[in-house]
Amino acid sequence: MTAKLSDLLKGKKAAIVGVGNRLRGDDGVGSVIAEQLQPLEGEHVLIIDAETVPENFLGNLLEAKPEVVLFIDAVDFKGEVGEWVLVPLSALADKIPSTHTASLKLLGQILENNGVESWLLAIQPRQIGFGIPMSEEVASTAHQLVQMLTKLINRRNFQPAEMSGEVLWG
Repeated sequence: MTAKLSDLLKGKKAAIVGVGNRLRGDDGVGSVIAEQLQPLEGEHVLIIDAETVPENFLGNLLEAKPEVVLFIDAVDFKGEVGEWVLVPLSALADKIPSTHTASLKLLGQILENNGVESWLLAIQPRQIGFGIPMSEEVASTAHQLVQMLTKLINRRNFQPAEMSGEVLWG
């Protein structure tokens, strides 16, 4: 799965969008990851902490003209707590239920109509009740993903689209 994520982002101008509500335990994982990646933002990668309103950032995404957008969110896909999967956003409504399904699926359709690949990095939550902390398993996954994405960004695997020469489709 790590290789697939690397292949998806390598050589492409990308946007990483964290989604979630930090007041609801594991649901805040996408937002937390985006916040931790924020200092790495540059010409090769746009980092957005969209919290619970990813649709509010559509204009920013279209203006940035990334080749690929990676949304990160807690999603109950019946996996092991802390497990993560990478799926095309277009498959969201059909296979993976999410509290943000309607807005993420619609965002994906709009982005793809504008030539932008849209993916979801879904993390299996344990607890999403109000006022509870993030579970240890999800916090550990968040930490690992931040380290992995930081390495990808720092190794300059992201290149501006106008310099990539070709678009690689996964």
